[in-house]
Amino acid sequence: MSMNTALQNIQADSMSSSIGAGTLTIYSGTVPADSNTALSGQVAKAIHSLAGFGAAVSGVATANAIADAVIGGTGTESVSFARLVQAGNTIQLPVGTSGAPVIVSSLSYTQGGNSIVNAVTITQPAT
Repeated sequence: MSMNTALQNIQADSMSSSIGAGTLTIYSGTVPADSNTALSGQVAKAIHSLAGFGAAVSGVATANAIADAVIGGTGTESVSFARLVQAGNTIQLPVGTSGAPVIVSSLSYTQGGNSIVNAVTITQPAT
């Protein structure tokens, strides 16, 4: 299957509007197989409120600015993935300091510190 850019944008906009006013939760622990897999032993380290997404360009929807959140849990742990959730809709994304759909300032999260999200993107590939 292959789709043109206009359809990529429609799909990315549809996904982002389905979760755009929800939450971004950043977790430590083993990454679940997919967004349908229940969490089991993963620790929610920070919960951010989403402020929507801009219109998709070339199949990529970018989140509006995301406010910092206080890191919960205990001690210091490495974060491994994030989930965007709104009204039962869930998108699971990798987390990184570069080259990932969820860009954070550091992968090492210490209780009481700030979780800083630099960017979140949802991409609808052409194929």
